[in-house]
Amino acid sequence: GGCPVINREKWAANLWVWNAPRGGFPGAPVNKHVVDKNRAAGKSPDQDLQKKASFTNAGSDEGTRNAKLYFQDTFWGELGHNSPQLNVNTYEGHQWNVKVGDDIIKTFVIDKKPTQNYVI
Repeated sequence: GGCPVINREKWAANLWVWNAPRGGFPGAPVNKHVVDKNRAAGKSPDQDLQKKASFTNAGSDEGTRNAKLYFQDTFWGELGHNSPQLNVNTYEGHQWNVKVGDDIIKTFVIDKKPTQNYVI
């Protein structure tokens, strides 16, 4: 943002600051009052909603040699032939796209299963 680049390159960094405990991360603090209140209302804690998904390229389709994984439109990692498996923590309804160049070649939508494995 802000100032134009006048010479060579520009560096920037984001720092996110939260004003309350943020659930869903290992070691994150837990607000016991909120957890008890949600359980009493029949809601399950966030960690019960979190899913684990893995994405692998089998290498059997030449068209996926240079594939990349995106969470919606945000680049997540290389998913080409010989790329390591990508493992993510995600939630039901999240959309993961596999792109080659600018083209989406496959879309995966996370379902209710706690662990999901996707192969292209």
